[in-house]
Amino acid sequence: MTKLIYGDRIGKLGKLTPACTAVIFDHGKQSVLLVRRSDNGRWVLPGGAMDPGESAAECCAREVMEETGLVVRIGRL
Repeated sequence: MTKLIYGDRIGKLGKLTPACTAVIFDHGKQSVLLVRRSDNGRWVLPGGAMDPGESAAECCAREVMEETGLVVRIGRL
């Protein structure tokens, strides 16, 4: 059931930004590639926001290249 809420909203002027995350395995599928964030030092999967007109596969490949320097082939989404 949907509930309609009327009145002011915190996210009224917010926008949705599609993003992608890549999971990259080694040849034996025993390890996953992680990158270390520069802002908080945490280890995360490579990824980021999509550019206008970009497909999910293009976004994934671009973000991996930007964050790791690796050229990847997208296996599946």
